[in-house]
Amino acid sequence: HATLQLKAGSAARVAVSAAHKLASARCVAAFGAELDALNYGTGMAALVTAALPAGHLVGLRLAPEVVFDQTPGPQSGKVLAGALRTRGGVRSNSVAAIRQGASRNPANARMNIPLESLRPCLDGAMPAVVATSAPDGTPNVAYVSQVHFVDARHVALSFQFFSKTRANVLAHPYAEVQVIEPGSFRHYRLRIQYLRTETAGPLFEYMRAQLAGIAAKTGMDKVFELRGADVYRVLDIENVAPQLPPAPPLPDALLALRRALDHLGACDDLALLADRALAALTQGFGIRHALLTMLDEAGSALYTLASQGYPVSGVGAEVALGEGLIGVAARERIPVRINHRTLDYTYHAALQVAEPAPPRIPLPVLANPHSQIAVPLVHGDRLLGVLYAESEHDAFFSHTDEDALVVYGRHLAALIDRIAALPDDEAAPSALPAETQSGVPLAVRYFAHDHSVFIDNDYLIKGVAGSILWALLNEHAAHGRREFSNRELRRDPRLPLPDFADNLETRLILLQRRLAERCPDIALEKTGRGRFRLNLARPLALGAS
Repeated sequence: HATLQLKAGSAARVAVSAAHKLASARCVAAFGAELDALNYGTGMAALVTAALPAGHLVGLRLAPEVVFDQTPGPQSGKVLAGALRTRGGVRSNSVAAIRQGASRNPANARMNIPLESLRPCLDGAMPAVVATSAPDGTPNVAYVSQVHFVDARHVALSFQFFSKTRANVLAHPYAEVQVIEPGSFRHYRLRIQYLRTETAGPLFEYMRAQLAGIAAKTGMDKVFELRGADVYRVLDIENVAPQLPPAPPLPDALLALRRALDHLGACDDLALLADRALAALTQGFGIRHALLTMLDEAGSALYTLASQGYPVSGVGAEVALGEGLIGVAARERIPVRINHRTLDYTYHAALQVAEPAPPRIPLPVLANPHSQIAVPLVHGDRLLGVLYAESEHDAFFSHTDEDALVVYGRHLAALIDRIAALPDDEAAPSALPAETQSGVPLAVRYFAHDHSVFIDNDYLIKGVAGSILWALLNEHAAHGRREFSNRELRRDPRLPLPDFADNLETRLILLQRRLAERCPDIALEKTGRGRFRLNLARPLALGAS
């Protein structure tokens, strides 16, 4: 197959004759037969025929001045025939407009349409068209997967495999991009100037993640590969179809944020705050599936502290920095949003971790998410964790939702930091009721190399939380103790806690929830701020390796 682009200076509408209709019908029938031959089935041919009724034909008479090869590939944009070079440098209006950019002063450019108002056009839901010009005036038009909003004066285009577009902007750094607003189908034309290409960092990673969604949605996940983020200065914006009605208003993200914060409230208990933080997302934004992950003591991974909307909690599941959307958002400290299905792409595959060896708790994510967002929890200059949400619906998270969730994440990070700084309760422990244990002893085995704990040969937990549980069980076995405090754990040399930012409170919550889910015969009961009790329903048989 070949794709041709024909350009003419003018065209006239003509009446559609019976011969035109017959020619169109033959073309449609031939196309349907070819689809059938490619094993798409006769139903596809019938759908195509029904979608192209002869009564909708429009006849145009034109005299082509130049013909271009627009078949995707290295020859795209090549002049096949025409008068472009033989009639005194005839150029189309679009090429002239592109080349006018060289005479503009970017510092003095004033845009009548704010770039921020075009953010709904820049989600990749509808492909954009980029037009460039070679030094000799030869035009080239191609589709581009992403036009990404950078700030009020800059956008970034995805650099993938458009060699002609790439060569043109490197030789002549001006282009035009046409974007479409999905709600109203309003078209905007941006005149832009190429500045630089970024191949690493937050902008590149964000666009790489979004391209994952676009690629998987179109079945091109094996073809689309982001090679760079080309940053452009926006010189001017034109509304191509000003007669269209205004787009429907977006949902009020500010109101959603207010509702979420009202539901979140304030509390001095980190476990309660974690649950409220996720429930508030449902109240404010209608989010049904979400995870709250916290940064570990080494700053190299995140672990799941709370979740909602899944059959299993996934508490204790870990994600390394840079792994999947959550890991990228943490490493780059940027929100990452994908509004398209991402099945079979590494960004989502990294989240769906099976049980390898050594054992690992899988994240309880949706099997087929259509929208995802990961928001870093940052307080001051410190990263505390990542808030992750997803949906079964396409385009669930808007730009304004992203902005609102970033604010929500920072507020949540401040609350978490405040609770962590509260002093422990110095009250004396209460009198203990008699402990009742019965049944077959629980076989608890501890592996020192990664601090993992197995109960009756089933994996429970590892790392800091595993070492804490092992220390508590040994104290109980040796001295019959059941009452403990955070303060003494911080001073215990057996625990791999750092000297600062130990996250002990969150590790205890993680351990408490993991036990409740996997081994209810061992429980941690909170008795005050910084104090807790160990409850055992069955005797223990301890062993270490």
